[in-house]
Amino acid sequence: MPLFEFTCTKCAKVFEELLTLADLESAVVACPECASTEVDRGLSSFATGGGGSAGGGCGGGCGSGFS
Repeated sequence: MPLFEFTCTKCAKVFEELLTLADLESAVVACPECASTEVDRGLSSFATGGGGSAGGGCGGGCGSGFS
Protein backbone atom coordinates (compact mmCIF):
# COMPACT_ATOMS: atom_id res chain seq x y z
CA MET A 1 0.00 0.00 0.00
CA PRO A 2 1.49 3.36 -0.96
CA LEU A 3 2.43 5.86 1.70
CA PHE A 4 1.81 9.33 0.32
CA GLU A 5 3.60 12.41 1.55
CA PHE A 6 1.63 15.64 1.64
CA THR A 7 2.70 19.23 2.13
CA CYS A 8 0.14 21.72 3.36
CA THR A 9 0.05 24.83 1.18
CA LYS A 10 -1.26 26.92 4.10
CA CYS A 11 1.19 26.13 6.92
CA ALA A 12 3.92 24.12 5.10
CA LYS A 13 3.50 21.09 7.42
CA VAL A 14 4.78 17.87 5.80
CA PHE A 15 2.87 14.72 6.77
CA GLU A 16 2.18 11.22 5.49
CA GLU A 17 -1.03 9.28 4.87
CA LEU A 18 -1.38 5.58 4.08
CA LEU A 19 -3.94 5.34 1.27
CA THR A 20 -4.89 2.80 -1.35
CA LEU A 21 -4.83 4.09 -4.90
CA ALA A 22 -8.63 3.73 -4.99
CA ASP A 23 -8.97 5.81 -1.80
CA LEU A 24 -6.61 8.44 -3.16
CA GLU A 25 -9.08 9.40 -5.88
CA SER A 26 -11.92 10.08 -3.45
CA ALA A 27 -10.15 10.89 -0.17
CA VAL A 28 -10.17 14.36 1.29
CA VAL A 29 -6.83 14.76 3.05
CA ALA A 30 -6.60 17.42 5.74
CA CYS A 31 -3.48 18.83 7.35
CA PRO A 32 -3.09 17.56 10.94
CA GLU A 33 -1.67 20.94 11.97
CA CYS A 34 -4.18 23.46 10.59
CA ALA A 35 -6.95 21.24 9.10
CA SER A 36 -6.58 22.78 5.65
CA THR A 37 -7.48 20.53 2.73
CA GLU A 38 -5.20 22.49 0.40
CA VAL A 39 -2.31 20.04 0.19
CA ASP A 40 0.23 18.99 -2.43
CA ARG A 41 0.80 15.25 -2.83
CA GLY A 42 3.91 13.21 -3.45
CA LEU A 43 4.68 9.48 -3.25
CA SER A 44 6.79 8.78 -0.17
CA SER A 45 7.36 5.01 -0.06
CA PHE A 46 5.57 1.70 0.06
CA ALA A 47 4.41 0.26 3.34
CA THR A 48 4.09 -3.46 3.96
CA GLY A 49 1.99 -5.16 6.56
CA GLY A 50 2.82 -7.96 8.94
CA GLY A 51 5.72 -10.23 8.18
CA GLY A 52 6.30 -11.34 11.76
CA SER A 53 10.07 -11.00 11.41
CA ALA A 54 11.96 -9.86 14.50
CA GLY A 55 14.05 -7.56 12.34
CA GLY A 56 11.11 -5.49 11.19
CA GLY A 57 10.23 -4.76 7.57
CA CYS A 58 13.76 -5.29 6.29
CA GLY A 59 14.02 -8.93 7.40
CA GLY A 60 16.65 -8.15 10.01
CA GLY A 61 19.48 -7.35 7.57
CA CYS A 62 19.24 -3.65 6.82
CA GLY A 63 23.01 -3.42 6.34
CA SER A 64 23.79 -3.38 10.05
CA GLY A 65 26.73 -5.77 9.65
CA PHE A 66 25.57 -7.91 12.58
CA SER A 67 24.31 -11.48 12.28
